[in-house]
Amino acid sequence: MKKERDYDLTDKLLVSYRDAALDNSRQLIDEAQLLFSKEHYARTYFLALASIEETGKAHILFDAMGRNLNDPGLCKKIKKKIEMHSDKITSAFVSWLLKSENKEEAVKEYMDISVHLKRGREKSMYTDVKSNTLGLSKPSEVVRQIAAKDCMHIAVNCLHHTETYIKRNEPRKTSKFEDKLYCINTDKITKMWNTEDFWKYYIAQMRQGNSDYPMASVKYHDEYFSKSKTFTNKSS
Repeated sequence: MKKERDYDLTDKLLVSYRDAALDNSRQLIDEAQLLFSKEHYARTYFLALASIEETGKAHILFDAMGRNLNDPGLCKKIKKKIEMHSDKITSAFVSWLLKSENKEEAVKEYMDISVHLKRGREKSMYTDVKSNTLGLSKPSEVVRQIAAKDCMHIAVNCLHHTETYIKRNEPRKTSKFEDKLYCINTDKITKMWNTEDFWKYYIAQMRQGNSDYPMASVKYHDEYFSKSKTFTNKSS
């Protein structure tokens, strides 16, 4: 098990860490372009994806600047997110999605892209046995020129939109419910949001004038979902 590193998250550290991540993201794109010119497409893909992760890390750090850094549990979650490949990839697209005029189409496109990126990370760097054991997966044979080029394009766009967003905005101060929601396991909260019972609960809350989505999510999680109870049975 990976041991958690002992360091304090401060506003000063978050700013310097964010800027260093963005700078490294730019360097990784430059290096990926050099590899692409030499037709090293697998490594191009890997470095471009590493750039996307560094951009996502910068966004996570920027977002953290508006959160309660006096909360040890919250700080632990922030540290965990900046070390998780999937969380960094997801975060790299946030500013880009916010800029999109058609949010629904943008989200659908992102979901398709992110699945391929998360699957391609290991395959672009390491050899492996194919799942059907009929052969080997070799990076140089798996990653095509078009995939490497597309990954570089995505990395450039993620970096551009994230840098622009950070320059034009101040970190948003979050509520205690937003911070608590942030700390709940992502898979668990996603499963909860996909239940019909949660939406019935949220609609009932809105009818009472309580439309705060993070608050409703946390309260439903604590009062029902985590206890394997349902709002529908209680209200019927």
